[in-house]
Amino acid sequence: MEEDGDTPSSPSPPCIINTIQHIRILTQSLSSDDPASQLEATTEICKLLSKGQIALIDQAIREGIVPQLVRFLERNDIPQLQSKAACILTNITSGTSESEHTRTVIKHGAVPLLVNLLYRGNYDMKEQALRVLGNIAGDSQSTRDDVLSHGALLPLFGLLWNPTIVKPSILRIGTWTLSHLFHGKPPSKLLQQIQPALPFVHNLLLMADEEVVVNACRTLSYLTHDGSSKMIQAVIDANVCPRLVELLQSLESNVAAPILVTLRNLTLGDEAQTQILIDNGVLPCLKLVLSSCDKIVLRHACSVISNITRGNISQIQAVIDVDLISPLVCLTKAEFDIKQEVAQAIVNAADGTPQQIQFLASKGCIEALCDLLTCPDPTTMTSCLSGLYNILLAGETYKGDTVWVNVYAEKVDKCGGLEKIESLQCNDNNGVSTMAMDILGTYWPESGSEQD
Repeated sequence: MEEDGDTPSSPSPPCIINTIQHIRILTQSLSSDDPASQLEATTEICKLLSKGQIALIDQAIREGIVPQLVRFLERNDIPQLQSKAACILTNITSGTSESEHTRTVIKHGAVPLLVNLLYRGNYDMKEQALRVLGNIAGDSQSTRDDVLSHGALLPLFGLLWNPTIVKPSILRIGTWTLSHLFHGKPPSKLLQQIQPALPFVHNLLLMADEEVVVNACRTLSYLTHDGSSKMIQAVIDANVCPRLVELLQSLESNVAAPILVTLRNLTLGDEAQTQILIDNGVLPCLKLVLSSCDKIVLRHACSVISNITRGNISQIQAVIDVDLISPLVCLTKAEFDIKQEVAQAIVNAADGTPQQIQFLASKGCIEALCDLLTCPDPTTMTSCLSGLYNILLAGETYKGDTVWVNVYAEKVDKCGGLEKIESLQCNDNNGVSTMAMDILGTYWPESGSEQD
């Protein structure tokens, strides 16, 4: 996040040379004993580096600007100087990930001083400190851990605890910084740091500011990313699920996407945790979301449904009862990454009761799985074959005095699925070919023997 202006087009080489020389002179002024000269120099450097030219930032660092700026962060007697120093550090840390610029700022001890400013600085100073800390935390996992290890969470929580009275810009920057602090693999002690403050994330979700809500949703998605049952339960206990479901009814993709990622992560928990989302009405909302034209939103929504159909019989039935199967089948004609999630949702549902499988068959799921057997992904092919195997197994239960054939096997044959399964016996992927031969040997033994 850069400060003081948009990035312009690249200046000509002579302009860069002149600016570099100017930076060299200004950096020397930072060593002056005159606070007015120091403030004037930092103000000018902040303007120059806001242009985003890496060459200028490199030169400023070579001239030794970073230790001078860190020293200015301690000048509580001159808050303007502190603020401008933080502004320059914001621009220095705004580069690419795993940046040498960011590591230089950390090496010279800026992080603990920036954290301290969250306690004692004025609101403008706190904003600047948050920007720098957010940039540092967003650079890499190791730099994020450095910010966490210096205790940035506590003052940040203090700033955001009552969002209704906090300056809007602080809320936006603070929640953006918060999301960066939880991005990536979570530190081992993160739960004990975050759990007491999760209720305030719930309060952030209630705000009218869309940017704040999106940042809060991203924070929750990062917290639950690894599927830890304890973290999932902590998030559920913070009572965020009803609000997430309510927000999901908005089809704005920038809001829906991080919500769906969070819901996907929460449904990676156990059946009881998934049931809480179902009880809060997530399934009708997901049906609404499946009408979206946004590919990312659709993929995430299908992933949530897939996780739910991975649950118990009653959870599969809940998906059936809100009529999610028909729109899922329609999405088997969508882009490949969406098809993958749809296939898994249907395959998971095919682990249900014979009556549930009968419903799936009536909605075109057999034909949909057979169509997906030609996809290029071995994992998806194996999954579809597994689903078909379960469906065919259920078909055997309907054989009796009046039904002599497996009606689902007939459906597979009629839609061209049998021919596709036969061709998969020779697939280069061992898992695919083995599953195809198992199906043929069990339900079409004459076909398997002919292939042999």
